[in-house]
Amino acid sequence: MPAAGAFENLAEAQLLTQSELLKGIIEEIIKVGGIIEMFPIKSVSGTNLVYNRENVLPSGQFHAIADQWTASEDINLTQITTTLAMHGDQKNLDDFIAKTYDSHNDMMAVVTQQTSKGVKQRLENRVIYEATAFSGLHNLVTTNQTQSVGTGSTGAAATVTGINRMLDLVRPKADVLLGPFRLMQRLDQTSQGVNSSALVYVSADGKSDVRLGQRVGFWRDVPVKRSDYMATVNTGVFQETIASGTFSAETGGATASLFGIRFGQPEEGGVFLAMGNELFETVGPFASENKNGQWFRIRTYIAPGMGSTRSLGRLDGATDVAVVA
Repeated sequence: MPAAGAFENLAEAQLLTQSELLKGIIEEIIKVGGIIEMFPIKSVSGTNLVYNRENVLPSGQFHAIADQWTASEDINLTQITTTLAMHGDQKNLDDFIAKTYDSHNDMMAVVTQQTSKGVKQRLENRVIYEATAFSGLHNLVTTNQTQSVGTGSTGAAATVTGINRMLDLVRPKADVLLGPFRLMQRLDQTSQGVNSSALVYVSADGKSDVRLGQRVGFWRDVPVKRSDYMATVNTGVFQETIASGTFSAETGGATASLFGIRFGQPEEGGVFLAMGNELFETVGPFASENKNGQWFRIRTYIAPGMGSTRSLGRLDGATDVAVVA
């Protein structure tokens, strides 16, 4: 190695230097579009929440004068159970690392911050896709509330008509239209003059409803919510699979879905979160019994629920192509 100034070589000079370490961790895994904060919370004191939903209403009948009336026996209910699931993570921190490696960073604070972020991001995804521990949105929505644009295992373009019909299935009105960024970008095109098969809306005074190039903030009068939790991480590529024309799996395919959601307490018939404790409760840190260190947990007891089936609608099987009429 050649000499470096007064030093025999560069390695000798580097013995007298020290890199500067910035405090904290630079955020790189950035996801937006979470909906957990939008859910109303229903506190549950037991392991599950039970409520009754209308099934069939009494219909009555026409009568002539002097007819004999017969009492009907047709009150019909469906009992629904939303069962809490336990979700969280535990971390162990060795005291040697915590005490000797902390000259620049508080190790416990770093581990807690990273764990909290990771647990929340995973739960944002699971309230949409979970099918085992609890029922996420894809497993809560009913067939009657679904508009499918695909056929068999092959997706197709989302349609203006399909989106409108899906939103009209949500009664009395959806609070949000939820979908991945790339599918929402296709909705943007319908007001940007890019796609000739989906017309730009023109108001009665002849002026465009939105400025050319502006992102769609509402579809009709329903706020649009763009989510990073419904497509491939970082790239946003569609990955849902359809079978028999409708959603079947979170990954393995090339389609995406839109949800129309009406939030509300179960007695109001809305989509809600049943919860048995505070959201993302931190337990500890406590001293480990058999290790030189401490442990803590971040946990929650939680499950999405749906009062009325009419509070949730889905359009599935959409591919990453322009929306058509």
